[in-house]
Amino acid sequence: MRLTPLGLLGVLVALGCFSCAANDGMRVQVISMAQPPEDLGAPPPADYTPCWTGEARAIDTDGDGKADRVRVSLQGRDRCYGEDSNHDGRIDTWDVMDESGRLTKRAHDSNADGRVDQAWTFDPTRRGCATVAPDADGDGKPDPGSPVDICQQLSAPTGPAQPTAAPKPSDHR
Repeated sequence: MRLTPLGLLGVLVALGCFSCAANDGMRVQVISMAQPPEDLGAPPPADYTPCWTGEARAIDTDGDGKADRVRVSLQGRDRCYGEDSNHDGRIDTWDVMDESGRLTKRAHDSNADGRVDQAWTFDPTRRGCATVAPDADGDGKPDPGSPVDICQQLSAPTGPAQPTAAPKPSDHR
């Protein structure tokens, strides 16, 4: 069977229409962070300046019609990321990157109420280390006893050191 140019055009149009069906894959849409879609989820904090300016793209990675990720670019660089980390169809985590692309701040809605209740600040001198300030009572302020330095908590001794056996040479394979 030989396809004419007009027939080929018809096939391409038909394929294009079928590829627009729901639940069929990833979609990208430019959105306005000045007036984000109502069903987007927890908004980024007001002081997350890169999230509110630049070009924002909402990405639906699973084809359900809801944004699973948001990327905001400034001057050609991604500077802010939003993510639906618990897969409930609403953005619950916002990350801000510095000019070099390093993660500096994270805001997270851990209880799915649409409000940020954890503020993370990453230490540029200690890669991967952060201070977390929870706001469990929802008053917009860090709770008493916070913030918590994650790296300090992980490296702090929890009790008397227990002797450990030296590993056998065969354990290193």
